[in-house]
Amino acid sequence: MKRNLRISIALAPFAILSLLSQAHAAAPVTGAIFTTTANGSAVNANQYASKCDVYLDGGPGRHAPASAAGLPAGEYFFQVTDPSGQTLLSTDVVNNRRFLVDASGVIINYTGFGHPTAFDQDHPELGAITIGLASTTCPADYLDTPNNGGVYKVWATPVADFVGNPANVDNPCGNGCFHGFVAAKSKTDNFKVKPTITTFCLTVTKLVDMVPASGWEIRLTDPSGVTNSRLTNDINGTNGTVTFCGLVAGAYTVTEVMKAGFEVAGLMVNGATVRADIIYSFTWKPGTQDPFLVVFQNVSVSLPM
Repeated sequence: MKRNLRISIALAPFAILSLLSQAHAAAPVTGAIFTTTANGSAVNANQYASKCDVYLDGGPGRHAPASAAGLPAGEYFFQVTDPSGQTLLSTDVVNNRRFLVDASGVIINYTGFGHPTAFDQDHPELGAITIGLASTTCPADYLDTPNNGGVYKVWATPVADFVGNPANVDNPCGNGCFHGFVAAKSKTDNFKVKPTITTFCLTVTKLVDMVPASGWEIRLTDPSGVTNSRLTNDINGTNGTVTFCGLVAGAYTVTEVMKAGFEVAGLMVNGATVRADIIYSFTWKPGTQDPFLVVFQNVSVSLPM
């Protein structure tokens, strides 16, 4: 009995470390990234004439306050892949693809090498900038996507969560990890260059007491397992809505983040009433409705005194 007790005591620190490690691994990155033009102006459905025109923007979207969907402060790496994440298209070393986010949640400094930057017109008062996904040697520096429709995916992950050696171009890293970028620790955005394949938009509407509501967090998990968060009336959103575009065929899960003082009242998908919930999973393929429409309905309730 004493021997077993000694073993249990000896193993206890390792169990605690294991639990802490699991908790750290499970912590998601908040906020959002999106693609834009050099000056930060919105692009309809993430479509571009050339991959040289695509710039990275982070944090709050067009017409959103600086506090909306801001990335946590710190340094990040970015990469460009095909939509599945399997094929790395960036060809410079990871350290060249590095940027800094301040406490406002916007990109304020490019700390890599070789990529152009520009001032972001959405939040000039914060010193926000955009960063070219291609370097100054574009279009030679990152590869064309193998996707027949010209669809690309840009990723951003905290430097602290990167897996591998940032002095390398590619860092193979196993399941749930793409070239050093762990899906659960990253944010992504799809974009198209001279698109020829069918993609779709997901439009989510939030109603509270049957009135469109802004500032509600909506999360979308894509086929790669990456979860991106945006706020209603944020990127491409109006009248209590938020829209995710440039999405390719595959399985998705959309979730609303509940707030205290409200409860679920209903859920509609493409105009049809389904079982009320805060989460809805679906598979989209060409021929399915576009835009795909989801309406989360809540009612306000009195909180206990």
